[in-house]
Amino acid sequence: MKLILKLTPVLWLMALACQSASEQSTLDTDARLLAYLQCEARQLKEQRFRVANDLRFREDSLLRLHLALTELEKKQADSVKQVLTAQTEQLAAKITQTMDSLFAAHYQSLERRRELDVATERLVQEVCR
Repeated sequence: MKLILKLTPVLWLMALACQSASEQSTLDTDARLLAYLQCEARQLKEQRFRVANDLRFREDSLLRLHLALTELEKKQADSVKQVLTAQTEQLAAKITQTMDSLFAAHYQSLERRRELDVATERLVQEVCR
């Protein structure tokens, strides 16, 4: 009986340590997933800006020459815009769905969400090089 009483605190500490390690592993995995999604979103945003700048530059150049875009050029530009808009919407939905499921499963408390935010931001710097 004395042995059990002596081992009980040790077993509790070991159980807490295992749980803490498991929570940290989950946090790292979830933060890495969100970091990759954020990086993908940043890259898509940069791509949208490049395309918008290219389109504006082309239109400005044509205006200086008193020319207009042909109907085919307008359709091509609209097509590119639609593709980028669809990609943005899909990625936004994916990020929202991922965050909702992570919050429901592991991050109900504000403190845990802050831990996830900090870990994600740290990994974003590493992932988005």
